[in-house]
Amino acid sequence: MEQGEDSGTAKFNLLGNFEALLGAGLLLAALLLFLSGMGLRLTGSQYGGAWVEEVTIYLVVWSVLLATASVVAQNEHVRVDFFLGLVGPGLRNVSEVLAAAAGLAFCATLAWFGWKVVEFSLMLDERGLTILQIPTAWYYAALPASMALCSIRYVFALLTAVRRLARRNG
Repeated sequence: MEQGEDSGTAKFNLLGNFEALLGAGLLLAALLLFLSGMGLRLTGSQYGGAWVEEVTIYLVVWSVLLATASVVAQNEHVRVDFFLGLVGPGLRNVSEVLAAAAGLAFCATLAWFGWKVVEFSLMLDERGLTILQIPTAWYYAALPASMALCSIRYVFALLTAVRRLARRNG
């Protein structure tokens, strides 16, 4: 962050850390559950089974997708830095505005369509095949939740980039 910059993203550093910690916690829970399931199968226990894999998959998907918002917040997502190094500060600021706007549009679109999938799954009362009968809408909800968080991050990135561009031009 530039010195003296009034960035809205700075207010959400704690949230970004929370998202990353929650993602890591869910991934750790998935690993422990999967290892426990292996142990239960090896001992011939009746408590192991397909439900372990189903819950593990849910946890991994949620952990990975929640962590994406933290990646956006820290500006560590994939982008073409080579191009930014070749242009001057003015064009770099314009490209950052365009990139944030494109990221916002993409994530908001995925959040909206993802929510449509969740609604459709709820309408069908679609459930997992294991004994737990977990609604698959919980699995599908990871995408719109993640993309909504990413959209919020892109709004703040866009505001920051626009302020930087305005300061440079004004």
